[in-house]
Amino acid sequence: MKGAALLAIVVANMIGGTTYLAQKVALAGLPPATITLLRNLLALACLFGWAAAGGGLRLSFTRREQVRLVLLGVLAYATPLLLGIAGLRHSTAGNGSILILLEPVAIVFFARLLLGEAVRGGQAAGLLLGLLGALVIVLEGADEVDLFSGAHLRGNLILAAHGILWGLYSPLMAPLVQRHRSLDVTFASMAFALVLLVPAALFEAPDWRAGPELGPALLWTLALGVVGSFGGTLLWVWSLRSLSPNTVAPFVFLQPLAGVLAGHLVLGEVLSEQALLGAALIGGGVLLVILPSLRAKGPAGALPPA
Repeated sequence: MKGAALLAIVVANMIGGTTYLAQKVALAGLPPATITLLRNLLALACLFGWAAAGGGLRLSFTRREQVRLVLLGVLAYATPLLLGIAGLRHSTAGNGSILILLEPVAIVFFARLLLGEAVRGGQAAGLLLGLLGALVIVLEGADEVDLFSGAHLRGNLILAAHGILWGLYSPLMAPLVQRHRSLDVTFASMAFALVLLVPAALFEAPDWRAGPELGPALLWTLALGVVGSFGGTLLWVWSLRSLSPNTVAPFVFLQPLAGVLAGHLVLGEVLSEQALLGAALIGGGVLLVILPSLRAKGPAGALPPA
């Protein structure tokens, strides 16, 4: 099952890398918090429907687990989602691709702080090689990238906070998925996220208006909810049943690669030699993490259903 978990985290990060393009397009017709609330509601509806087909949700958590779920839903899920899309509004997709690279470093830091996880040599090497590959990709247009530009500084600071807070998600989630179905903890965390998302979207009510961009924005938001928030998040959470947060961290470097591929497929952008080199380095970094994980003995027994 560890092989399936590795595949799940790869797919989850490839999905995550395409969401920046989708959010940027959706922003043409809807304000940021509204997009985030709608995608979260769509994901909750999908989770509820899937759970209903399998006997319903099992939302039985201890008081301590409920506190963790509140922190998870509000601080490590809703807040970085809002910061990410708000940052894109005030910066560039290129800068966003660079600053999301703070996430895997933050995962390693918070995993050490909250779970006492030590970083193995292969994980550290994979992290460094993946970081190098990701930088090769995102710095290809270095002439257009200026993280300290006055025009983009506000957005870049927001995107930096977004990357760091995403680093909390896996360390907070990992203990929960060892005791509960990933389906249930994902639903509960997204439900608690509404505490922040609903008032944030209502605050934008004066910006709600119809127009030619509204239809495409709603379609992109639908894709974000069903594919990104439902599919991508559930795959990520499920992978944590078998993989430690430190093992998951280097896979985040697949996101810039996914962004480049999305630009090639959706916008017809050319894949440069530099992008291909970066992809090879990222693949090498991920391979350094995968090999010891595959050799290690996984948790006893079969994984329960999502």
